[in-house]
Amino acid sequence: MRTRLIAALLVLLSPLVLIGCGSSNATSQSSNSNSGHSHDGGGTGGGSGGGSGCGSGIADFYVAPNGNDNWSGTLDAPNSDSSDGPFATLDHARGAVQGEPGGKHTVMIRGGNYFLGAPVVFNASDSGSATSPIIYENYPCEAPVISGGKLITGWKNSAGNVWTAPLSSGSYQDFEALFYNGERRYRPRTTVGGYLYNAGPVYQSTESANCGIQTGGQWECFDRFYFSGNDVAANYHSLALGDVEILDFEKWTMSRMRLQSVDSVNRIAYLTGPTFQWVDNGFVAGHRYLIENVKEALNQPGQWYVDRCTNPPACSSSNGTWTLTYLAQAGETPATAEIIVPQQSQLIVAYNLQYVTFSGLTFAHDNWLPPATGLGDQQGIPKVTAALSFNTSSNITFDSCTIAHTQGWGIEFVGTGPINSKPSNQVINSALYDLGAGGIRIGAWPNGKDTDATVAQYVLAQNNVVAGGGRVQPSGIGTGIWVGNSHHNTITHNDVHDFYSGAISVGFTYGISNGAGLAHDNMVSYNLVYNLGQGVTSDMGGIYFASSATTGNQALNNVVHDVVHNWQDSDGYGGHGLYFDQGTSNMVARNNLVYRTSSASFFNNLSDATSDTYPQNNLVDNNIFALGDPHTIQRGGDNPSSFTFTHNIAYFDHGMPQGGNWSCYDVGGSGQPVPCTTRFLLDNNLYWNTVGKSPIFMTTDPNNHQPTDYTLSEWQVLGEDVHSKNLDPLFANPTGDDYSLLPGSPALSLGFVPFDPSQAGRTTQTLTVPTVPAAFPLQLMDLTNF
Repeated sequence: MRTRLIAALLVLLSPLVLIGCGSSNATSQSSNSNSGHSHDGGGTGGGSGGGSGCGSGIADFYVAPNGNDNWSGTLDAPNSDSSDGPFATLDHARGAVQGEPGGKHTVMIRGGNYFLGAPVVFNASDSGSATSPIIYENYPCEAPVISGGKLITGWKNSAGNVWTAPLSSGSYQDFEALFYNGERRYRPRTTVGGYLYNAGPVYQSTESANCGIQTGGQWECFDRFYFSGNDVAANYHSLALGDVEILDFEKWTMSRMRLQSVDSVNRIAYLTGPTFQWVDNGFVAGHRYLIENVKEALNQPGQWYVDRCTNPPACSSSNGTWTLTYLAQAGETPATAEIIVPQQSQLIVAYNLQYVTFSGLTFAHDNWLPPATGLGDQQGIPKVTAALSFNTSSNITFDSCTIAHTQGWGIEFVGTGPINSKPSNQVINSALYDLGAGGIRIGAWPNGKDTDATVAQYVLAQNNVVAGGGRVQPSGIGTGIWVGNSHHNTITHNDVHDFYSGAISVGFTYGISNGAGLAHDNMVSYNLVYNLGQGVTSDMGGIYFASSATTGNQALNNVVHDVVHNWQDSDGYGGHGLYFDQGTSNMVARNNLVYRTSSASFFNNLSDATSDTYPQNNLVDNNIFALGDPHTIQRGGDNPSSFTFTHNIAYFDHGMPQGGNWSCYDVGGSGQPVPCTTRFLLDNNLYWNTVGKSPIFMTTDPNNHQPTDYTLSEWQVLGEDVHSKNLDPLFANPTGDDYSLLPGSPALSLGFVPFDPSQAGRTTQTLTVPTVPAAFPLQLMDLTNF
């Protein structure tokens, strides 16, 4: 084990700031302010003319916090007698543009918070054209924030650091997030800095709706679990309202369930609904869970709790006045702070929209909530909505925008409209951070009705920073930028970091017998992804493909480092660098640098769970794989032509170059030995163990069918790595993460072509993001072990 447990739960780091699109570290402005920050980080705007050096914005319509929807909207500030001026809301501006078919198409939005009363809905009538796109942008040097939240006022100091505010149930939707001066704060849990461990699932003798998988003649239940000792109490406040939540960490998912009742005698916790019912889900004995939103546990500065119980002690009603309690940290005064809670389920929802650009805008504070029966999560977090949702829309551009402080996904593109230009939809030069789930979602799960023409396609995600994700739902496998049943997308030059799973995922079809999915011809290139997993979930890849039987997918020139899977459960596994999951075929991975991963640098899974007999023909060429733990390559199946591994550098300090299944038998046919080169082909690679040990390779002995270790020369006799060498690659400074080659590197003689890892990541970094406080107890990489 090469990680150490670092208690990071609820450590409040530097304050978060809302970054206005096109601005640099621009703090969100109050709703009665017109000030903001320039695109280059300089100057403060204000008034109709903007700040010094900013100039006036030229637009057809304007929106301002001191505007009025009864005005013309054609002035950028109220006139002297307040008889005319800008609009007050984005939605009214949208309607005004729709009513001007002659070409008034530019809307500028002044700095300030715009709290939505409902999601803004766009449809085909709000579209522009190729020659006259509709543009919604920030006023020069100002930072408007489109918020789905509500500002909390009326705070009173009850005692010490305890502050309270009354909330009318008729004026507020339920919410599960609070942001103090732009920083996410968390609800109380029964444990601080650690997890609870469940005692296993409950079984019953008959099948029922929530007990649906049979094991040993018994049916496993997914709406209840055994707990140990007094870990779960039967008398939590507001338990009857479903306000107490169970966070069930499974393998690559975490389900967010609602506690219904507790049998203290038999130590069974009952939930309001089932988690996802599948063999890899449920309450696996010894797996972690947390109990969240417990009033009795409200004792840490920075925590908050909203008491919706209006008829104690029964707590069967939430109608009336709620009490919001906040425990102030040193130096905090809630009465003078900007405290926002989310209220709107989504911010923008669009259907059949075309040719619209959003630039220089910040979007924040959606209010996704788990349903009354809880969220039984699945891979990719499909049941969680996005703050900004574009359905069957095309030629939509988000440029220099910020999406922050979400409860669900940031932005999604589902389906497609007419593809009149390529790329069609774009998210470029933008910042997405402090995300409840993932950042950018392109496409969806296969639904049996998709066709190549109807799924999302030709989407560009370029030069974005996507950071601090999974703060509500840490599940996924690659939710920083997630591409589902979708093709011809380009994911390039992005920074993706600080997620509790992987960074980038493509495809959602498993097993070649299931046929080809629609995730083909996707390019993932020049991305910098790091600080992933952090010990929270299992089974991930920094860059992950599940593109069964498809063609045209490539992973080129990416840098992946510091990927750590869950070590805290006894069966935690799978912190990989590049991960080609079940059935992934015809992939090309070239010029990638992968280092410091808690599992394989490269994992090629089996071809099919039912019949592992299909060729995959993946190519892994000219990559640097350093410090994978405990091996460089993991192979999951026993199928023919799984992958070719050539011109790579494998650099490790212990363990073996290989892990997993390396047999060479025709399992699905004759059952006899076959040449290993028909199952996998390795050649022209450079291997180096930093402590000077010769690499050991493994496969099954063709004579006795037993796993056998081979030296490099013995391995070469089998036809593998015939031209490969065991020599120091002469990296410039690997301890300083500089993996460039010095002159005379033996890799060059093997045909390795040097590439420049510094080209990965954003090409411009106008927008910066703050550190987002951790949402769960972490287990970070111990760099001293490398």
